[in-house]
Amino acid sequence: MNHGRLERPYLLHAPATLSAGNVPLVVELHGRGIDPVEFDRWTGFTALADQAGFVLAMPSAVGETWNDGRYPELARDGPDDVGYLRAVIDDACARLAIDRRRVYVVGMSNGATMAGRLACELPERIAAFAQVAGTAAVEIAARCRPAIPVPILQIHGTGDDAAPYAGGRRSSLRARLLIRHAAGPCVGVDDWARAWVSVNRAQDGPVATALPPDTTVRRWSGASSASDVVFYRVDGGGHTWPGNLQPLPRFLFGRTSHTFAATKVIWEFLSAHVREA
Repeated sequence: MNHGRLERPYLLHAPATLSAGNVPLVVELHGRGIDPVEFDRWTGFTALADQAGFVLAMPSAVGETWNDGRYPELARDGPDDVGYLRAVIDDACARLAIDRRRVYVVGMSNGATMAGRLACELPERIAAFAQVAGTAAVEIAARCRPAIPVPILQIHGTGDDAAPYAGGRRSSLRARLLIRHAAGPCVGVDDWARAWVSVNRAQDGPVATALPPDTTVRRWSGASSASDVVFYRVDGGGHTWPGNLQPLPRFLFGRTSHTFAATKVIWEFLSAHVREA
């Protein structure tokens, strides 16, 4: 696919047997420095798509870095990734019988912050979104005023050096080894939760639930499921995908929690939401 004078390929996975009628679409955004196929080995969304019967789109960032609003050089001269992802959704819907009311976005790290930007700037196309180990660039969050609610699930570890739980810039040696390029600050997890509680007009909550030994789930709700805001805090969790069975160097990424499987939790949340007309 060509977009913005660039060749912008993406992978589209459909289960061998699709159910009758329109089916959901999940757009999976890889992190910085990892290609979409390798990232999907971490998450297992392709296998889940076959089991649950949804279509999976795996877009590719230019240079494996999404223009999420944190990189000045990309903000100035970089690709229009919001436009590219809109085009990916349109192309997938043109090729397969996709239910446009059930288009979901999920990402980790740089892919998570890109998902946050997409929810802020393209809310009318997204039924719900999920983020792991990433919130949004401070500048994107400051101007995030979507006209309609977008349900959000956020998963974040308090021991994440690459995307600090409190926000700001990564500063530890481990984070500098993991991601060498300078990036602007991200908004803190709790500030990001407050922002979406306001955007989604969620009046009730938070209701906190403990998942021993290391996870707390906070939930806010409102007049409809469109108001849903759910945040998982993994105490001591690193820059990781909970439940990931791929071997990741703990020295670089921190601790991976196996209290819950992020992929399963994310799909259960996303699939419960249908965008209101």
